[in-house]
Amino acid sequence: MNKVVDCLVGLQWGSEGKGKIAAYLASEYKAMVRSGGPQAGHTFYHQGKKYINRQIPCGVINPDCKLYFSPAGLVDLNVLQGEIKRYQLSPSRLLIDRQALVVTAEHKAMEREASLEQRIGSTREGVGAAQAEKIWRRGILMEEYLRQRPELFAVRDFVGDTTAAVHSHLQQKQPVLLEGTQGFGLCLNHGTYPYVTSRDVTAAALLNDAGIPPSDHRFTIGVLRTYPIRVGGNSGPTGSKELAWEEITVRSGSSRLLQEYTTVTGRLRRVFEQDYCLLQRAILVNKPDYLALLFLDYITIDDFGKKAFEELTPLSRKYIQELEEKLQTPILLIGTGPEEHQLIDRRDKKNKK
Repeated sequence: MNKVVDCLVGLQWGSEGKGKIAAYLASEYKAMVRSGGPQAGHTFYHQGKKYINRQIPCGVINPDCKLYFSPAGLVDLNVLQGEIKRYQLSPSRLLIDRQALVVTAEHKAMEREASLEQRIGSTREGVGAAQAEKIWRRGILMEEYLRQRPELFAVRDFVGDTTAAVHSHLQQKQPVLLEGTQGFGLCLNHGTYPYVTSRDVTAAALLNDAGIPPSDHRFTIGVLRTYPIRVGGNSGPTGSKELAWEEITVRSGSSRLLQEYTTVTGRLRRVFEQDYCLLQRAILVNKPDYLALLFLDYITIDDFGKKAFEELTPLSRKYIQELEEKLQTPILLIGTGPEEHQLIDRRDKKNKK
């Protein structure tokens, strides 16, 4: 079997925990590709330290993994340079596609000056405006932007043809992970329009973004959480009941208030009951081979940090079994807390059965 490209996709409204899963899987890949823009922060822990990546793939923790940002991506140069500096990356590790679009100060101003009705839960990072400019063919691509700004010579060495570079991994049969951004419910064409993002974020879209044909696709990993969230503000409905974070806290039995804030804007997230209709639709469109379930400790705090499925409470095991039956897809990775070691990996055991 010569297929080596895997897709990591969010199945809800983003913030499912893709960063944690991408970082956990990093050691299994020779290359990771990210699309999207700086409005989405992927969070992971490594050696006890918390990281948030808005542009660079979370495979950065594996020194043998090449990092790519696709031609479909949108680049905030300040964010990008900050992440390059944080990880002390060199052009031999990281390549930004020359056709990625630059998010400018003008794009951010366009979104911040929009009315509340026009914002629709926007992070106001200029991503939607930049994407619109690209469609109107008025945007500035990385290659041209750097030509106009010679003072950014340090970034120039990081820019090239990522499609050709990724295909070189394919030719050598080296595994590649496409790290998806945002979630299925935010898809422009498949989500809850108009409360959506400016692009599709399905497995098929990730392949297209990276310039990879479907014939090279191996399998898809779908990421979901026990209670889906949406960003604060005018971010739209879901097909399930909205809850208060106090209710989640009581249900879990946590002694501290469970609350989440968006990684980029710092706004309190909205939280909901599980939306099975959305998940079934996401399964239909993405056909994940297996699932990664995060925030199991929200079901019961008694399972916080556990590392073996057999150690989980009957309540959590029942929840997982029922979810697998409803979605007809195995749950092989289970997050029991935010840190890298707080995860149950059932892949070997399931494959041996």
